[in-house]
Amino acid sequence: MQLSLIAQDDVFPLARAFAVGIDRAELRRLMRQGHVHRLHHGWFATREPADDRDRHRLRLAALLQQYATRAVASDASALLLLGLPTYQPDWTVAHLMRTGPTRAARTKAQRKPDLVVRPALDHEHATRLPATAQAVHPAVALALAGLTDPCAFLVPADAALRERRVTQDELRLAVEVIGRRPGIERVRAAVGRCDARHESPGETVVAWVLHHLGFRTLAQFVVPGTEVFTPGGRGYRVDAGIVGTTVLVEFDGRSKYGSAQDLWEEKRREDRIRALGWEVVRLTWADLQHPQRVRALVEAALARAAAAGTARMPH
Repeated sequence: MQLSLIAQDDVFPLARAFAVGIDRAELRRLMRQGHVHRLHHGWFATREPADDRDRHRLRLAALLQQYATRAVASDASALLLLGLPTYQPDWTVAHLMRTGPTRAARTKAQRKPDLVVRPALDHEHATRLPATAQAVHPAVALALAGLTDPCAFLVPADAALRERRVTQDELRLAVEVIGRRPGIERVRAAVGRCDARHESPGETVVAWVLHHLGFRTLAQFVVPGTEVFTPGGRGYRVDAGIVGTTVLVEFDGRSKYGSAQDLWEEKRREDRIRALGWEVVRLTWADLQHPQRVRALVEAALARAAAAGTARMPH
């Protein structure tokens, strides 16, 4: 029979296979032929996962059916369902949150190597930050994801603010709702660093690293003097300007240049900016993993700017 008839969201449980006459021997044959792929105990997928992220998505589909209305996706699992970016997630572990009243035996998260099920929010908080049918409120998901690393909060939070899917007040409330647990103070400190002007995860992390290195930055800085090069006199925007200096910072992501033409246009743009007396520091993901390398690159640019005696950007 067609497996699509028993699958929902490309997954099905063993019990559903039994119900239509597919026994264990048949399942093993289908797995050998590559028609069925095991996800976790008692659950299977009708297609091969494309990568770890896709496998997580399939496992999550299975878990949400398994728990039915008793739990929804949480943490990075919820961010995946909500279509928000993530920062260095562990896709081997799925995260859920219970939706029903919290029982005494469930006041702590239930943990397995590949699954964490958190207790439900109390009624008041659940009303103020309501979950959807499949995921916790975006602000709750953001705050919980950030317990492991502030950037795991900031990267999706900037995107959520930019898309107006959360507000700053909701982010602050989510931090209070979560309460005292390891990592929450780092998330609380990061809330004030959220900035909807950051247009990519790389820009968010650049701002975070520069902040901790002691540099004040202005996101999406429009370079004075470049208005003549753009339609409508908008000027060239750069990812960040270091306040009080003529040093600009650009993040080079893997997909920034789609063609040789894109690369040529970017080089011409940067040549024009430099010709006006500005220093440009280009950072990659590899650089961001080594903050002292970032410091050295920025300080070298500052030294060149000082030697040139160029005008400074406003404070």
